[in-house]
Amino acid sequence: MKNLILLFCLSASAFSIYAQDQPPRGPYNILQGGVIDGVVIKDEVPVREAIPYEHVRLADYVWSKRVFSRIDCREKMNHDLFFPYDYFESDGQSSEYKPKDASEIDDPSWFKDQKRWSLWTVIMRHIILGELTVYEVSSEANPTVEDGYSLKYPIDRQSKNDYFESTLYKRKVNKVLAAGGQGPKFTIPRPISLDTFIIQKTNQTYRKFLDSLAPDPDFEELVKGFTFEDGERWWNSAAKEGDIVRRDAISRFLSSNNIIAYNIKEDWFFDKERSIIDRRIISIAPVARYTLEDDTSTLAFERGSILAYTPEGIPQFFDGSTNNYEDYKGKVDEREIFWLYFPELRNIMVNYYVYNDKSDAQWMSFDDVFWKRKFTAQIFKVSDKFDRELEDFKYGVDALYEAEKIKDDMRKWEHDVWNY
Repeated sequence: MKNLILLFCLSASAFSIYAQDQPPRGPYNILQGGVIDGVVIKDEVPVREAIPYEHVRLADYVWSKRVFSRIDCREKMNHDLFFPYDYFESDGQSSEYKPKDASEIDDPSWFKDQKRWSLWTVIMRHIILGELTVYEVSSEANPTVEDGYSLKYPIDRQSKNDYFESTLYKRKVNKVLAAGGQGPKFTIPRPISLDTFIIQKTNQTYRKFLDSLAPDPDFEELVKGFTFEDGERWWNSAAKEGDIVRRDAISRFLSSNNIIAYNIKEDWFFDKERSIIDRRIISIAPVARYTLEDDTSTLAFERGSILAYTPEGIPQFFDGSTNNYEDYKGKVDEREIFWLYFPELRNIMVNYYVYNDKSDAQWMSFDDVFWKRKFTAQIFKVSDKFDRELEDFKYGVDALYEAEKIKDDMRKWEHDVWNY
């Protein structure tokens, strides 16, 4: 009995230490000064794991169809996934939200609802905490082919703290989490000849690089306008020798009002053992609006900058460009920002809750919403020999009819199995 008590105490102590190292999972109703926003204290620390899917044997996997669908924020049934909105405090150009470690993940400059968060808020939070793997939409070698739904281009990380410890990883993640991307080139103006010296990384340290500039008669003018620490940080951010060194990006984190849909890739299949048509979501991608740039070489439009929105709904650019939104009217496209492996996301969102319009005391988790299919989604692509979307051969209302026809055909397949 004593051994059991000792084991329990050690387990409780270990859990307490772990809980202190990790920021809390979700919003609570305990405020400063002993204020309780409600009747009871919701102080439990949710550490649940998602319920595993039913095992399907290969022998029972007799029919399947890959389906791509869009969960649109304009549909009333989907509002639980998109609201409430969050936003970031800004100095007008860049976000004030710059966490240095996991303890600053919920910095007050990130304004979030006290009781519940949107799915984007949950996703962004746990990407920064290193608990979700981000899969880019395309490879660096061929950025025009967006086949990231195959989960082929992960942003690799070595540990959960990589966002705070690895400059390269942080830069790659910020490229998809923030509007603005990479910063301007690290340039040094020469006051006499009026040309500009663009810094390129060499195989030496930043200190030795500065020492090599010391014989220059304009050296004192060259290093004006930035500190040594700033220059060293920009220097170290360059991945390899020969890369152009860049200053800090003028960027702002994407708030939840920029997410206008979620695209999901799922498999519809027939399980012979259970004799049902079942559905499994494989991956999910948040969707935002992007500008389209003219590519004169291919006479096509390529993805440009994320079109980010202020809390008032005003479109803005945060990449340092002077482009006016009016110039892009009619040249905006809705595309995936990145992809996530859905089973990995399930173990995160099972501990966060969505609004229940029947009772404020009983909320269901985000995982319950997807498990029970309490959302509406429109099919925009299915597996076929041409690997094409519905709008490639159907337009407008005809594409909607085609999506419904696909659903009916799959339901008929299940019905015909039992047609004697």
